[in-house]
Amino acid sequence: MRNFYSGTSNLVLPVPNKTFFPEAFRDRTRLSYYASLFNSVEINASFYKMPRAKTVLKWSGEVPDDFVFSFKLNKTVTHTLQGAFDVQPIPAFMDAIGVTTKRGCLLIQLPPKFRPDLFQLPALLTVLKPYGWRIAVEFRQPDWYTDDVFELLNSFDAALVLHDLRKSTTPQVFTANHTYIRFHGPEDGYRGSYTADYLEEYASYIQGWLGEGKSVYAYFNNTLGAAVQDLQNLNRLVSANYLEFE
Repeated sequence: MRNFYSGTSNLVLPVPNKTFFPEAFRDRTRLSYYASLFNSVEINASFYKMPRAKTVLKWSGEVPDDFVFSFKLNKTVTHTLQGAFDVQPIPAFMDAIGVTTKRGCLLIQLPPKFRPDLFQLPALLTVLKPYGWRIAVEFRQPDWYTDDVFELLNSFDAALVLHDLRKSTTPQVFTANHTYIRFHGPEDGYRGSYTADYLEEYASYIQGWLGEGKSVYAYFNNTLGAAVQDLQNLNRLVSANYLEFE
């Protein structure tokens, strides 16, 4: 399934430790085993700690050629200043993640208290655009969901992140040639397991978007719940739909 990339938010495995790994992976890293199962991961750790180029290069060498990394922009850019962005850390951050050719998306998450600002957001996107990453923006404040904001994202080919947090659930609006989905969990606190019907519905959406020529990135952030199982079920459903479509 070309152009469909899916994984968990940070690295989550279906087994508790290496003693349960297949024999071929017991002497290899957790990432190597993960990448034998899935073709992408969303790196949330980069939100809390600035990534190091050496580490990103190491990761890149542990995964297949068709595997991609999506990185969450560091919080010093988006969450440090009250109601403003701090662009000073951006070059160091982008240089560190830019050493990999296995690029998914750059995820920008805005804090819930950040109100709509049609001057600062384009300024941030203008700084980030030349680095060549696909961009996805996640709003935690529903006041951002306006036509003006959607048009702004579209002008930068930046995807509106589709997510299901209850206080800021996203409308199904598409602002880029790629689609980015974050499944935060059906229960509070990034917990719970999605129903078969819910995953079947999204598998149908994803197949439709792929049929339209979009690249689709989907990540399960219910890591205190059933993220891996939900991911496996979604992949199976999308694959089944794909084979039926073919």
